[in-house]
Parts: sequence; structure tokens; C-alpha cells
Amino acid sequence: MNFLILMLLFAGFACVVPGMPADVDTVSTSAAETVIAGLTQEAAQVPPPSVEPTLTLTFTPTLIRPTLRAATETLTPIPLITVSLTLPPGSEAPTDTPETVLISVSRPTNCRVGPGKAYDIAGTLLVGEEAEVLGRDATGEYWYIPNPDPGVEFCWVWGEYATLTGMTAFVPVFTPPPTFTPTATSVPGLNFKLRGAGMNSCSGIWWARVEISNLSEYSFKSLKIEMQDLDTGTYRITSSNGFANRKGCGAYEVADAILPNGVFIVDGPKFDYNLRGHTLRGFVTVCTEAELKGICATNQGSFSP
Repeated sequence: MNFLILMLLFAGFACVVPGMPADVDTVSTSAAETVIAGLTQEAAQVPPPSVEPTLTLTFTPTLIRPTLRAATETLTPIPLITVSLTLPPGSEAPTDTPETVLISVSRPTNCRVGPGKAYDIAGTLLVGEEAEVLGRDATGEYWYIPNPDPGVEFCWVWGEYATLTGMTAFVPVFTPPPTFTPTATSVPGLNFKLRGAGMNSCSGIWWARVEISNLSEYSFKSLKIEMQDLDTGTYRITSSNGFANRKGCGAYEVADAILPNGVFIVDGPKFDYNLRGHTLRGFVTVCTEAELKGICATNQGSFSP
């Protein structure tokens, strides 16, 4: 189209003769109209540009319902880990039952109605005996046990010569009865001394003889003797109401009591072997009443028959 416009302009200039006046406006107008007409015709033949349709996307959300578990489906639980505890041979599984605490003594020890020497003696825990501990006092010096002797049902034993087995930390504290307050008229303690008086035997049985001297103002009415052969470790015990001794296989000499300032020889416990040359350790307990009741006292001695 540009080439056509140039050709028309050159033709217009060619019609002008040099030296002659020309109607410039007319020629220019005519040429311009011709050019415009051509352009208009050409423009009419060019189709208008087509408009591309715009695509608009519309998003419609779709709701998805969760799928319910079938009613017949069974859930499988996760298995638990089981731990097996293997105890060493000879040991036992722990239980909630408290362990029984037991008490024994290395020498005869008085068992009193209260935790202290101000209380009356109710019995005696002997060497070789063992008792269950039911309680203790707040100081931990006295232990509450069933009375090893007839009389009151329970009593308190001093722990000075005691050996305890078991968990003593779990033994409950018992409140003791009111302490007895001594007065000027209270009963004094007993005093006596011991001396070896040889040995006797009969039909293959041997025993040591012990002389008891009463240095108290009260009579002795019952007796208990414990003896241990230190050479063999053999232990024997005897007790009686009243006092007796026997010369060999002969008759017994007896006494219902040892009076104040009185002296009496008693037989010790029996052994089934000859005690000659052996050393015996003995504990002798005397009481002012029968059945080892009333006021009691214990002395220790060594005897070599």
C-alpha cells in the first residue's frame, strides 16, 4: 500500500509543466482525495480484527464425606510387653506381710510390766529362748513381748543383751503405762552371792552344785539356774519352787525357802557327760514368790567342777 501512495504522488508532480502556473491547491486536493479514496477502499476491504473470547474457569468445590469404619470391622489391640522377673535361687517374692521380729538374749534378762527398772518384774527371758517382738518404747531400749513366764500376758525386756532379727524399723511404738514412783517404803532389790560347791553324779548323769547366800531382808522361794559348758557349748536349764540338792544317788535335801542371811546348796541342771575339768558359766535367778514371781534378781558366776 505504501508503494501505491508513492506512485500517485509522482504522477501528480508529472502533470505540472515548468514555467506555467498551476492550480496547486486544486491538484493537491485532487491527489489527496484520490489517495484518501484509495486508502478508504483498502481499509474497507480489511476485515475488523476478531475478538478472542475470554475463558473464565469456575471452580465448584466438591464435598467428600469421610468414610465410616464398617460396623463389623474388629480393632486389633497392640500387644503389651510382659516382663518376667526371675529371682535368685533360694529367694522368695516380696509380700505385703510384715516380717516377724524376734528377740533373744545373751544372758538372762528380766521382763517387766513397763519399760524401765522402776516397773515390777513379770518374768525372765532366758538364754536360748526366743520371743516375738510386738512393740517398742520411744527410746528403742525396751521391747514389748509375750511374757515367757506364767503371770501377766505381756512384758517389756531390756535390749542391752538382746539380739533382734527382722525389720525393727517397722515395729510400732507402744505407749507404756505410767511409771511407778518409788517411795520410802518401796521394796528394795535382792542381794545374794554365789559359790561353786563341787559336782555330783548318778547313773551317768552329772551336775554342778551351787551355794547361794541370801544377803537380803526377804526370803527366796523360787529358783532358776542356767548353765553353759564353755568347752562344748552345751546349754542346760532348771527351775523349781523351793530348793533341793542330792548327794550322788542318795536322798534329797530340800528347803521351802532360803531365809534372810541363810545359805543353801542347790543342784544345777543335769548333763549326760562328765563335767570334771570343764568350765561352766551360770546365771542364777532367785525370786521372793513361787513361780518366779515377786521380786527377782539374777547373778552370774563361773564354776569348775
